[in-house]
Amino acid sequence: MQEERLRYLLTHYFRNTISRSELKEMLDQLDQLEETEFSDLFERMGERIPERSELFNRDQVLNQISSRIGEHQEEIGDERKLKLHYIRLGGIAAAIVVFCFSILFLVQQSAKQTTFQQAVSPREIALPENGAPILKLSNGDQYSISEDHPETLDKNGLSIVKATDGTVVYQVKNNGEGRSELRTFLSPKGSALTVKLVDGTQVQLNSGASLTYPTHFDEHTRTVFLDGEAYFDVTHDSSKPFIVQTKQTQVKVLGTQFNIASDLSKTKILTTLIKGKVAVSAGHNQQILSPGMQAQTNLLTKQIAVQEADLKEVLAWRDGFFRFTEDNIETVLQKVGEWYDIKEVKVNSSSTDKFTGMIKRTKKLSDLLRQLEKISNYKFKIQDGRVLVM
Repeated sequence: MQEERLRYLLTHYFRNTISRSELKEMLDQLDQLEETEFSDLFERMGERIPERSELFNRDQVLNQISSRIGEHQEEIGDERKLKLHYIRLGGIAAAIVVFCFSILFLVQQSAKQTTFQQAVSPREIALPENGAPILKLSNGDQYSISEDHPETLDKNGLSIVKATDGTVVYQVKNNGEGRSELRTFLSPKGSALTVKLVDGTQVQLNSGASLTYPTHFDEHTRTVFLDGEAYFDVTHDSSKPFIVQTKQTQVKVLGTQFNIASDLSKTKILTTLIKGKVAVSAGHNQQILSPGMQAQTNLLTKQIAVQEADLKEVLAWRDGFFRFTEDNIETVLQKVGEWYDIKEVKVNSSSTDKFTGMIKRTKKLSDLLRQLEKISNYKFKIQDGRVLVM
């Protein structure tokens, strides 16, 4: 890390004169800091932050940063650290509050009773303890899939195996050359599950996504249908192109790694290539992607725009994170709502506040909202599956 360059970027950030490209550079450098480097840098930077402005109190900001780092240096758990950058724009200055905290949200002993009460009350939105995927058959029958019912798995051509990293994989069995049938595998809300198809291709489905696949592929192509977001690691077979069909979009590959998702407005399909080569088609339009590029397909016009992708943002969900890029609170909660079963969001506080960075997904929504409260002026209330922003 070139400290002088980072100090320069931070100084311009606090003066609200930083460009968008410089902002991205600054956040990338902050992501690479160790806790001690982070703490030392902000201690040295303290003198460069305005003593007071209409937007924040310098001493309060730095004290909060220092105390949060101190608390979590003593915690145990995952060694990886998370940095969440909270950006407040407007007025004559900008403030950045950057907290380092461990991925595990550990609760102090005195708070355990309250946390338990919240988990069983209408003031909480928690992920299901054992969210099992659903398998739908072509005749309309559907089954809840779990290791507790091996007969259901076997009957429907599935087995559960564990990868070397401990990941549970739902493997599709090869039923030979008999009649091929379509199956639809649905990943439940709050889970990201992996399906291994008969050709060895692995598909990781994000929360709420579904994959429709044949029990065996035909002689010429390997075609599947996707609704939602998924990451594909396709087994190479030059004689059988792998085709992913989404809403009005087709992605054709031989062997590669790529991510497909809808944008938040549900008007575009985003195809991001990690490795290999793919052809993205919509109507009469087609674009060939190279690694690191993203195709944005407009579902209304069938036009395909290609641009460089932010791979950290695209793939954050695979590592268990939400990633935000200059997002307002409405967009933040819309992204969070893809994971948690939020019925409605009501924002009663008008603000130009923006969030940039990554935050670890938690079992309970209240844990995540508490982290947002600590770095902003927002307060959140959960009531009967709804989130009120104050």
